Amino acid sequence: MAQELGKSIRLALLVIVTAGLATLACMCSCCPPPDNSIGAEAEAAAQFDETNPLGANAACYVCHITFVKEELSKAHLKARITCVGCHGVSAGHANDEDIGATPPDVTFERGRVDAMCLKCHKRHDISGLKAAAAKPPPVCTDCHDTHRIKKAEITEPG
Repeated sequence: MAQELGKSIRLALLVIVTAGLATLACMCSCCPPPDNSIGAEAEAAAQFDETNPLGANAACYVCHITFVKEELSKAHLKARITCVGCHGVSAGHANDEDIGATPPDVTFERGRVDAMCLKCHKRHDISGLKAAAAKPPPVCTDCHDTHRIKKAEITEPG
């Protein structure tokens, strides 16, 4: 009886493997690979187009739709710098059902803003005299926009 069961199992596995290989062969021969030489550049550019609802920042814009039109977001996206590039993958933040409870992986306190910006930007656009006169001393996002959310809002249905 055990031998018959073994034969049945081997036969079932053989059928499954054969069917899988046949399906794979059909998929490979029926659908030739796309010609990436023509559309790859356009496809990559579309990822960084702020009007593309499936672009590089789409997952963030699901909740942060106002950032689509924000100058800071638009300028960085045009330079191919995404939300993930500055804030990390932030999976816990993106999947948090308790809106606003989990911050992004990387956030910037006021004292760390300039250090982050100066990783890519070579200088600050404000003169030393102007900066010294300001109280408190300015940081990049004081003039160049910020998308800090002061308070997470929860909208009740109905």
